[in-house]
Amino acid sequence: MGFLDKFIPNEVKEVFKPVAKFSKKFIPKELRPFLPLATPFLPSLGIMGQLGGAGGFSKMYLANLLGQQLADPDAEFDDLNQIAALLSGTQGGLTNTGTAQNLRDMTTKGSELAGGATGEQLQRSLANRGMLTKAKDLGLEGLASASDYLTGTNKTLQDIGSGNIDLFSKEGAKEFAKAAAVPFSTGMGGVTEAYQRPIIRQFKEDEAAEAADIERTTTANEQERADLQMTFMRQADIGEDKIQETLDMNDLGEYYTPPVESAANGGIIGLKEGGMLNFGGREMDLRTGGFVPIGKKERADDVPARLSKNEFVMTADAVRAAGGGSVNKGAQRMYDVMNKLEARA
Repeated sequence: MGFLDKFIPNEVKEVFKPVAKFSKKFIPKELRPFLPLATPFLPSLGIMGQLGGAGGFSKMYLANLLGQQLADPDAEFDDLNQIAALLSGTQGGLTNTGTAQNLRDMTTKGSELAGGATGEQLQRSLANRGMLTKAKDLGLEGLASASDYLTGTNKTLQDIGSGNIDLFSKEGAKEFAKAAAVPFSTGMGGVTEAYQRPIIRQFKEDEAAEAADIERTTTANEQERADLQMTFMRQADIGEDKIQETLDMNDLGEYYTPPVESAANGGIIGLKEGGMLNFGGREMDLRTGGFVPIGKKERADDVPARLSKNEFVMTADAVRAAGGGSVNKGAQRMYDVMNKLEARA
């Protein structure tokens, strides 16, 4: 995810595949989600080398993405959180003792002081700044203050790790809590996402599978729906006006066709009069299997059907027995059996 994905070469993305394989093979799945918690603390461990500037940004940006991949090895590169990686990169870019001063030197005040301006001349330059210049100075000063804070917390954590500050003293514990607050909260955000991302991914997969199953099992189009609706209602001797009204209510009114007088002429006759059901040249499309709910009665052989080689049809008694006496439950169970067997074919 993220707008930066399209700017990252595929060759770079390929590097993350071995990382995912390593995580699956060597890191217990119970520990993986907690790996992003370590990323914000990397600068204080001293293993990142020199930070600050573009180099520090790149190091922490890449470290965050690697942490996300290790935490969720099943995630594609495009699913990794680029915003979190950018924030981590910003931490790396600002964490350096000289970064804050470099940023302040870029402000109007810093430039004037570097040029030797003092007193009234400096005040006049600051007063004559335009709106955009003031906004730029404000942004640079904000980044400089953030750099002071990040560099200070990094130094505090290093002092605690080296024993210069006693973690188990009251003051030491306070210093640790203050220094660890931001990196800990940032890391916990990554932990939360590492837990949620697989759940969201599974939900989408289940949703897509359900939609595909519905599409696969729903074979009747609007014309077939209308034909079946008219057939059922005419079997029940419901008047044509009511049939038309029902079709209109179901947005099928345009498919209404008046009945033909006899089955011999291609019409539809009530089952109470006997005869074969006629669907106007259509049959139920059961090429993928399915339950037949229409017809006069069981074993009447009055429902047109087309079968194919190696297919097998169950009797109504078998369907009823599968459902413990209910043909509907039996049909559902046979659907389940059919789907499972087809998946193994």
